[in-house]
Amino acid sequence: MTPNAGPATQPRPGIAAVVWQSVRPRSLTVAVLPVLVGTAALARDHTWSAGVALGCLGVAVLLQAGTNAINDAEDAATGADATPTAMPSLALRRGWIDARQARLIGLGALGLAAVLGLALALAIGKPWLLGLGAAGVVVGWAYTAPPLRLAYRPLGELASGGPMGIGITWGTAAAQAGATRVPPAVLWSGAMLAVITAAILHANNARDRESDARIGKRTVATYLSPRGVVLEFRLLLAATAVLLVAGLATRGLPVTCLVALPAVMQALRAAARARPDLDARGWTMLLIACVGLHLLTGVLLAAGLLLHAWV
Repeated sequence: MTPNAGPATQPRPGIAAVVWQSVRPRSLTVAVLPVLVGTAALARDHTWSAGVALGCLGVAVLLQAGTNAINDAEDAATGADATPTAMPSLALRRGWIDARQARLIGLGALGLAAVLGLALALAIGKPWLLGLGAAGVVVGWAYTAPPLRLAYRPLGELASGGPMGIGITWGTAAAQAGATRVPPAVLWSGAMLAVITAAILHANNARDRESDARIGKRTVATYLSPRGVVLEFRLLLAATAVLLVAGLATRGLPVTCLVALPAVMQALRAAARARPDLDARGWTMLLIACVGLHLLTGVLLAAGLLLHAWV
């Protein structure tokens, strides 16, 4: 059982509820929004497919769910979740499952993602998608599991932001329209979601900076000074503004994506709240703010891309 779980305070719910709470459902929007944006980018050319989009959504959510559960299992094994600031799943915190069961749930989700991805690739006649799906499964496992443990090295932001931002957004569009017909807006939008995803992880690592260093979890934040931690956070969020402006200026993003400007303003406000003396609670609040920012950015970008199809 995870070290900080303690005794269950409520009766254990049914198996479906336990599994659902084991994958940190509130974080699954990070997988949903790239699929929405990648599909919305195809609306103008009428190359989207509801069935394929739903298949991509299932694969993306299962990959995220599996990664979350394995992350919790490995953090329990290494002691990374033994600190007061750790935030494992509700199922682990209440003692409904132990680390071994969390790992099995994670493996099950990754396995289902692989099966669904295989079926989707064969059904639409695009076997090259198997490589993209296989990469997603490998990264989901290697993110915290040995031997790579990417999140335990200065690679976590890259390993989360890249696949969850650009990877899923581009893969969703390519699965529907074909790899050679993916519009530039997909990459610009995916990059914006990628840097926000990286900011979410960085806020988490900034909160756990000292405890991670004690157990040998060497994230980027553990190598930086408090000012450096703040600088990285601000640069990641400022990148959303840079990407939006650059995308619009180069016509990689349609002018209708100006509707995403409120998200950029929210990103800059969140960046301004980061300070070197921020405590664990402060970084937790910024983490939550970044999750909300990711949701807002994805919804507004999708709205802008859909507007482009109608004007």
